[in-house]
Amino acid sequence: MRFHEPIHILLVDDRPENLLALEAVLESERYNLVKATSGEEALRCLLKDEFAVIVLDVQMPGMDGIETAKLIKAREKTKEIPIIFISANSKESEHLFAGYSAGAIDYMVKPFIPQILKSKIEGFVSMYLTNKRHKTQSMLLQQKTLELEKINQELTIAKEAAEIAAKAKTEFLAMMSHEIRTPMNGVIGMIDLLMDTELQEEQKEYASIIRSSADTLVMVINDILDFTKMESGKMELEEHPFSLEACISEVFSLFSVDAGKKNLELMYSVTEDVPAYLYGDMARLRQVLINLTANAIKFTDEGGVYLEVMIKDKLADRLELEFRVKDTGIGIAEEKREQLFQPFSQLDSSMTRKYGGTGLGLAICKNLVQMMDGDIRLENTPLHEGSGAVFVFTICTGEYVMEDPTLGLLEERAEHLWSNRHSSAPNILVVDDHPINQKLMVSMLNRLGYNPDMADDGEEAIRMASVHQYDYIFMDVQMPNIDGLEATRMIRSIQKEENPIIIAMTADVMEGIKGRCFAAGMDDYISKPVKLMSVKNMLEHYSANPHNYETKKTVF
Repeated sequence: MRFHEPIHILLVDDRPENLLALEAVLESERYNLVKATSGEEALRCLLKDEFAVIVLDVQMPGMDGIETAKLIKAREKTKEIPIIFISANSKESEHLFAGYSAGAIDYMVKPFIPQILKSKIEGFVSMYLTNKRHKTQSMLLQQKTLELEKINQELTIAKEAAEIAAKAKTEFLAMMSHEIRTPMNGVIGMIDLLMDTELQEEQKEYASIIRSSADTLVMVINDILDFTKMESGKMELEEHPFSLEACISEVFSLFSVDAGKKNLELMYSVTEDVPAYLYGDMARLRQVLINLTANAIKFTDEGGVYLEVMIKDKLADRLELEFRVKDTGIGIAEEKREQLFQPFSQLDSSMTRKYGGTGLGLAICKNLVQMMDGDIRLENTPLHEGSGAVFVFTICTGEYVMEDPTLGLLEERAEHLWSNRHSSAPNILVVDDHPINQKLMVSMLNRLGYNPDMADDGEEAIRMASVHQYDYIFMDVQMPNIDGLEATRMIRSIQKEENPIIIAMTADVMEGIKGRCFAAGMDDYISKPVKLMSVKNMLEHYSANPHNYETKKTVF
């Protein structure tokens, strides 16, 4: 750092000729030589300017150099300025001691040698400039430190505000999920029951339209909630062993009716080197396949939808699988392809009106695939009639080697559980605070041939479970006072030997709710809106032979 202003040097001597001699020796463009003929005048000069060094005569009338130096060193602003004493009597020890005691840095004898004085002044000036730079740097450092502290405080406040907003957003999503899904549970459940009654053809058609519309609404709600969870970083993978073929078959079975209505082929092929069992998140893979298959069927009127699965790469302990979903539909124009995988993106407004959808499906697929360390793209194929579209995505997963089924403690628990069951119809308790959901569950179970008991809240469920032996308890999670999680813990603590199968029912689809249910002691989980087939499958799943009891919980 360079200082362009002249450096002030104070020369103090009561004799003008000595001041002229000093000025002649030290004259330079760098220096501004300020002259004072007495100690009093020197002190006044020090009040005006900042000096790098002071050359001070010892013997002066009135206030001598020793007294002047003491006053200079006593002042906070000037105490660090180096003082060079010049005196004819400096050889005497008492003068030397007095000068150094007063604060002198150096001592020179008259007549002085000009080169020595000039060299000493240059040294002190260099020290002054170095000190000046250090002070400036220290000030800048202090200023930057204050700025950083202020920025850190602002970031801390912003982080806390963002965390509060994220928490509020999560809680709002959970609440909205519950509030939207609860009435939808009643709508879909009652339609299922209605369609299972004797209806005229026209009534069946109306009921089928209502059910189809309700299913579409649930899909839209799920897409919006999933996308919002991804945006807020709340979605996590849950990896378990699973059968790839079972996953694909389940997806294709969902669309077999829709494909049949259009007379479309629905086929898949898996290369022989792909392991039968994988270790990964089957639910997320299934969600990607459902989205792509649904789109393929939606935009295809002739031909079919075809899925191919193959190994793209083998890593140390992971496999990179490639999935290709091909259809023979209308295809995607070249200029429209850039809009794919963008949230809320539709290729054009007419397509939105004809085919519907939120425009979130492919954006969700992209996020899910990337969470599984893969990627997704549209294969670049020329557009012509029947060319369709080919979506290719990859995921990284592990190979799961099935061992001999040794169920251990789980088998013992299942044996004990079922050996004490009566051969008659099982005792079932339904716990739900919502009257429509109560009516729905009771009606569904009645339709399946069961006669359940009903509890309005967690407290009543605990009381009923303590006096009756139930085989199954369908437990709503979100209830006032004692919720389903707490009620489950208390029931488990009461019935330590005869444990009923407790199945969670909840409209909360936020990440982590399943884990909380299992941690509370629940055996399985049904997401609202509850469907008749889901209840039937769940009961059949747990009423099977105990040796068929699966170690992996299944969400219906």
